[in-house]
Amino acid sequence: MSDLTVIKNAFANLCRGGAVALSMLLLPPFLARILTKDTYGTWLLILQLSAYVSLLDLGIQTVIGRFVAHYNELGDIKKRDSIVSSAVAMLTGSATIALVGIALLAWQLPQLFKDMPANLQQDAQLALLCVGSSLAVSLPLTTFGAVFLGLQRYDVPAWIIGSTKILAGILIVLVAQSTHSIVVMGVVFGATNIAAGLWQYLAFRKMAVGYRVSTNLVSKKSLGEVLESCLAISISSLGLLIVGGLDTTVIGFFDYKSVSYYALAATLTNFVFGVASSILNTVIPVASSVGARNEPAKLGELLVSTTRYSVIVLIATNLPLLLLSKTIMTFWVGADYANNTDRLFEWLIAANFVRQIGSPYFTIAIGCGEHRKIILSPLIEAVVNLIVSVTLTSRIGASGVAIGTLVGGFASVGLHYFYNLPRTKKIFIANRSDLIAVVSKPIAIVVIPIVSLFFIYKYAIAEQNLIISTLVSAILTLLSWAGLWKYVLTDGDRALVLSSFQRLVLRRKPQN
Repeated sequence: MSDLTVIKNAFANLCRGGAVALSMLLLPPFLARILTKDTYGTWLLILQLSAYVSLLDLGIQTVIGRFVAHYNELGDIKKRDSIVSSAVAMLTGSATIALVGIALLAWQLPQLFKDMPANLQQDAQLALLCVGSSLAVSLPLTTFGAVFLGLQRYDVPAWIIGSTKILAGILIVLVAQSTHSIVVMGVVFGATNIAAGLWQYLAFRKMAVGYRVSTNLVSKKSLGEVLESCLAISISSLGLLIVGGLDTTVIGFFDYKSVSYYALAATLTNFVFGVASSILNTVIPVASSVGARNEPAKLGELLVSTTRYSVIVLIATNLPLLLLSKTIMTFWVGADYANNTDRLFEWLIAANFVRQIGSPYFTIAIGCGEHRKIILSPLIEAVVNLIVSVTLTSRIGASGVAIGTLVGGFASVGLHYFYNLPRTKKIFIANRSDLIAVVSKPIAIVVIPIVSLFFIYKYAIAEQNLIISTLVSAILTLLSWAGLWKYVLTDGDRALVLSSFQRLVLRRKPQN
């Protein structure tokens, strides 16, 4: 696979993640001003609870992309179609379980969140049914979009998901303004979810020439193969549910008034990390193809280079978010939300940055079929996170969840490096210090100096003027980018960035 293909796929995933994130970013400024804090907090809680359905995805979307790339590489068309058909059957079963679970959760909602205002309880139950059920029904349909990932056609699901998310955002704002009803908002959200799933199916029927999906192709062997491959991802998804999916729920138990504040802080951090993850996921088919050829040294090189670029992207996107968080939040949803989310931002950005450092290894291990070697770390991260989060949130409020995420992130990265990597035989790194170097160098050169200057300015000088604070933060942001460009990127990196910019943005061939 050429570098340009990888870049195009990364760009498509970036557009997809950007469109989804854009809808996430455009909704809060409107909804936070249209709805009361209690109503908006309840809506955010509904979205969080509905997201539990994604756990029953079992990671099949990621696995299908890998299997399609793998069996296309081997030329085994019959096995490929059996895998896809079996995945559809599995997700149909998952959808049934999800529908029952959402119904039970909606029934018990008032008992679970006793501090939820009484006038919102019935509407919350109905909205949860609409949103959660639509996600459940869409589960088997997402398989068809996953096939395009294995075909290196990331642009197809990117366009479908991106456009429907933007449409959903626009419609939700309109109905919120006209009805102030979270039930109607839930209906709109659900309808666009199902539409996106059907669109992926129709695209598959039209564009995936030569593929067959039938109940006759479902086999026990293929089901077992998919389930085995999904095991690590499912456990990771459970870990992610505890790490990022239970945070709002835990706060709802202990500190309901802070639900909207925390959810808004998490939205901004998730936006940045979602974009970075969209880019990173493009290496899964690459790892699958290399793994099929049994080339551990090349996978080791891929891990080091992917980790290096991932850390650079994380720094380039997260430092501005940290430095300009107060300004961004003030203009985004107003001064009240900005004042109540400032400290949460700092903890969440640090926590998610640490967690994402281990993502390249996890992604490549899945891509090359070493998923069984990485089961333990997400479980331990989840347990550590949950224990710390519940303990601290019951004492200090919403910040406890963010601190728990940070502690769990350190546990996860440590396990990946010291326990999982030495056992992953398909990934060979001659000198593991190279992996440490690609992480530590940009942190030492850029992150530590810039963040130190920022906190000295913020807490020692304590300038209250928003314009001056914004100017200082903007200068520090530019310095961080300049540091990455000058001292972290190589000459080859800079040439590749400029070449890609000319090809993908300016639409012209780079000059030799």
